[in-house]
Amino acid sequence: MKYSAGSILTSVLIGIVVVVYFHKEIEQQAIRFYLPASLLFNQSFEGGNPLDSFHGIEVGASHSLTVVDRPGGGGKTSRFELRQNDPDVKGSRRAEVTVIKDETQKEMWYAFEAYFPAKDYVDEDNDEVINQWYQSGMGTPSAALRTKGGRLQLRVGNNADTREKIDLGPVVKDQWQSVVVHMVHSYGSDGLTEVWVNGKKIVSRKGGNMYDGPLPKWKMGVYKSRWASEKTTTDKRVLFYDNIRVSRNGVSFFK
Repeated sequence: MKYSAGSILTSVLIGIVVVVYFHKEIEQQAIRFYLPASLLFNQSFEGGNPLDSFHGIEVGASHSLTVVDRPGGGGKTSRFELRQNDPDVKGSRRAEVTVIKDETQKEMWYAFEAYFPAKDYVDEDNDEVINQWYQSGMGTPSAALRTKGGRLQLRVGNNADTREKIDLGPVVKDQWQSVVVHMVHSYGSDGLTEVWVNGKKIVSRKGGNMYDGPLPKWKMGVYKSRWASEKTTTDKRVLFYDNIRVSRNGVSFFK
C-alpha cells in the first residue's frame, strides 16, 4: 500500500493535536494519584479505626472529630465540629489532626476533598484555618488555607508579616470540592506553590513558602483563634474531609 506525503503529514498533525488535547483534558480532570505505592498517606475513612492513621489529634470535646456517613452517599468520611465554647486545645480553639510530620521532604503533593454544609458553616468576616503547613515553634503558619467571608483563601510566604493573600474562589456549600496543593518547600526563590480546586489550576506561585527553619508538618481541620478571646457572628463550624492523600515528588495527581 502506498502513502502520499500529504496523507502522512495529515496523520502526524492529527497525532499531535490528539496528544495536546489529551494533555489539556488531563489538566482539567479530577485529581488522584497514579502510583498508589508511592503514597505517604491515604485515608478514605473506611474500615476499622481510621483515625489511628493520624500523627496527632487535637480536639477538645467528643463532638470535635467523628467518622460518619458521607454526605451524598458513598461510604464514610470524617466530620470536624468546632464550637465557640469548646475547651482550649494548645491555647486556642481548634479541632485538628496532624496528617504528615517527619515524612515531609522538599517537594510534596497534598490532596483532599472537603464538604461545607450550608447550615453549619455560615459565612462570616472572621476567618479560620482549615489547612496549615506549620513549622514547630515558629508561630503563625507560613502557609495556610483559610475561609473568610465565604471565600477560600491561601496565605503563603517566608515572612509572617508579608505573607501573600491569594483568593481561591467561593466556599461552595453542600457539595464536595477537591483540592490539590503541590509545594516545593523553600525559604528561598526556588520555592513553588501550586493549587488546583475541582481540577482547575488556580495558583502557580514561585518564591519562598516557608520560614527559615525546619520543614513543616501538615495539619487540617478547623482552627479559629479568635474564639479563644471573644465571640464572633457564629458559634459553630462543621466541616467534612475525605480522601486525604499525600505523596512526594514525581507523582502526578491527575487521572
